[in-house]
Amino acid sequence: MNSLLKRWFGRGERAEGVSASQYISAVRPRGDYRPDLIPTLQAEHRELLSLFADLERSSEQGDEPACRAALDRFTRVLQDHLLTENRHLYGYFSRHADPNPDVSRQVDAMSADMMRVGKMLHRFITTYTRATWSAALQAQLRKDLPPIGEVLVHRIHEEESVLYPLYSPRAT
Repeated sequence: MNSLLKRWFGRGERAEGVSASQYISAVRPRGDYRPDLIPTLQAEHRELLSLFADLERSSEQGDEPACRAALDRFTRVLQDHLLTENRHLYGYFSRHADPNPDVSRQVDAMSADMMRVGKMLHRFITTYTRATWSAALQAQLRKDLPPIGEVLVHRIHEEESVLYPLYSPRAT
């Protein structure tokens, strides 16, 4: 997950538009339990779904400027979300392993799946943020959005129903 985040954030250098406190928080490993983490991540999920719906809507309308703006907003929120999740959620799980091996395996499986989903989302975003826009590209985007949306919805459901309930304070 870190390598994916490094690609999005410029190999560990501070990304443009990221405040110093966000950057410091991102690069400094976290391992403490944060009672506000899960509600924050869930709120980000709702925002991601809303932004993705905006992207779909603008794509269907063929509104290139709105589509590009929606993709940029979705990308920024997704990057922030993945960074928070990686540092604070997976960081906590790695520093405070559950004594139950089944729980540890579940966390590892979810982490591996997040790598797969993260790579897929990275390819999607890179394709449409770096390309020269054309009618063919817009048509391809309309085709690519439904499966990406399905992956996003499924991953959010899995995180909220399987992974997030495993996040609880543990003795150190």
